[in-house]
Amino acid sequence: MRATRLKALREARGLTQRRLAHDLGISQNNVPAIEAHARQAGPKLQQQMVRYFGWLFEDLFEVVLVDPETGQKRVLEARR
Repeated sequence: MRATRLKALREARGLTQRRLAHDLGISQNNVPAIEAHARQAGPKLQQQMVRYFGWLFEDLFEVVLVDPETGQKRVLEARR
């Protein structure tokens, strides 16, 4: 899972990474790592983010499938 729209949502609301981390109850270092896709939000944090921003899960996250043999990545499109 990648939080592909996290940075845009955060900035649109005028939130700093520090403020968002505080509001979500996570370490300040987690927000830039999640925004850069260096770290993934776990299921609990994913649900917190969905509730916090009031968006649908598929509007905030994208599911990335990785072929274990080739390492090739493919984004799974959400059904609407």
